[in-house]
Amino acid sequence: MLDEDTRRSPRGGCRAGVSAGVIVRRPWFGGSAITRMPHQQLIDGLSIKREAVGMSAMPLTKRDRTRAALLLALQELLLDPAVVTVSVPQIVARAGAAQGTFYNYFDSLSKAIDAVGVLLLIEHARVLEGVTAGSADAAELVARTTRQTLLLMANRPDVGRLLFDSGIAADRFVDAVRGHLRQDLRRGVDTGIFVAADFEVSCSLFVGSMLGAALDFYRGRLSRQEIPEVIALLLRGLGVAEDRAAVLAAARQRFAPWRPLPLSPLD
Repeated sequence: MLDEDTRRSPRGGCRAGVSAGVIVRRPWFGGSAITRMPHQQLIDGLSIKREAVGMSAMPLTKRDRTRAALLLALQELLLDPAVVTVSVPQIVARAGAAQGTFYNYFDSLSKAIDAVGVLLLIEHARVLEGVTAGSADAAELVARTTRQTLLLMANRPDVGRLLFDSGIAADRFVDAVRGHLRQDLRRGVDTGIFVAADFEVSCSLFVGSMLGAALDFYRGRLSRQEIPEVIALLLRGLGVAEDRAAVLAAARQRFAPWRPLPLSPLD
């Protein structure tokens, strides 16, 4: 597990007591209902993608390009199945940057991994914005989002590796999607589509169930053929009538692919 307080050591690696290569295996989760807001606003307080990962305003600077190179190098290492540990010297070497450069951009390795999580979150929101366009109501919005998220886990093991096996923290994303799901739940309750006696509990149960299902699709414990059943059960948990839930769960929906990994904050 990544030490959240990992700091620079005199050798440019991790602090005393932590090996120079830090094992990064803490889970992270992606997926839940997204409203029709611009996708950059998925993260509270962040409206411009490059600002979300610490990039400066236009035009691009050398600092922007170096930071992007470090994030790309980190993703490449996290995606490499032969790499079981990741260290700051590895990242700097792969990025072609000077030794000591890393800490001009990130306080710790965990902060850099968190920045990768922001990139993944924004990419998922970008795709969901198109997937959910034209949704008739909150139930269809949630169904489309759920299907896209689970298909992502079934179709893109590289994404799953970053989301679940790289050490990216879950709290930021879960908090963000819970906030947006709350808006969709409110819309659904107000229109009589959803039944939620307690919004917080409903959001928690939905996000937790989605997390478990997403992980199972990534690990191969569930198959793509079981996605409709998962969607139907989640919708019924929100009070959607069984017949309507079955129709939404069986609806045809083309998988919207992500851009290839690694993701650049400059794109």
